[in-house]
Amino acid sequence: MKRYLYKRFFDLLLAFFGMLVFLPLFILFSYLIWNEDRGGVFYVQTRVGKDKKEFKMLKFRSMTADSKEVATSSLKKGDSRITATRIGGFLRMSAMDELPQLINIFKGEMSFVGPRPLLPCEARSLEPAVFSVRSRVVPGLTGLAQINLDKFVPNYSKLEYDLKYIKRQSLWLDIQIISRSVIKTLKSEWEKKW
Repeated sequence: MKRYLYKRFFDLLLAFFGMLVFLPLFILFSYLIWNEDRGGVFYVQTRVGKDKKEFKMLKFRSMTADSKEVATSSLKKGDSRITATRIGGFLRMSAMDELPQLINIFKGEMSFVGPRPLLPCEARSLEPAVFSVRSRVVPGLTGLAQINLDKFVPNYSKLEYDLKYIKRQSLWLDIQIISRSVIKTLKSEWEKKW
């Protein structure tokens, strides 16, 4: 319980400052997404959270307005639904499409670190015992799987890292994962430019 309170305080503090710092980007990205094809700015998707409760996860819409809902694990690099809009390709590859999840974190539906929240169909595909363990924690914006694996690998490949995180979780581990996530994103952007 004590660990959860520390983690929640850490999440609230970071989410609050994150929303303040990134407010100009929220406004800019919202305008660019709407201006490109006049579709909705946010992509709202049902995900499974702590204690198997469903919630609405927010993202900036990176695909065309007429794209059908798909799991990230079923997308391939260079998928035309991502790259069909100029802003969509940038948002997806820079992970800036995830910025609205600061709202989910502030509401307590997500944390900065934890297993990524699954779609209901993905959750149903897991063995019940594994799903019960995985849903003991609040899902995260990033996690051990995200810093160790490519984002396009299937969920079963990420499961080992998710379970390892649940077993070893601590505030210090969360800080390390957040730091490595930032470095990985910046490195990826640098390599694309050169």
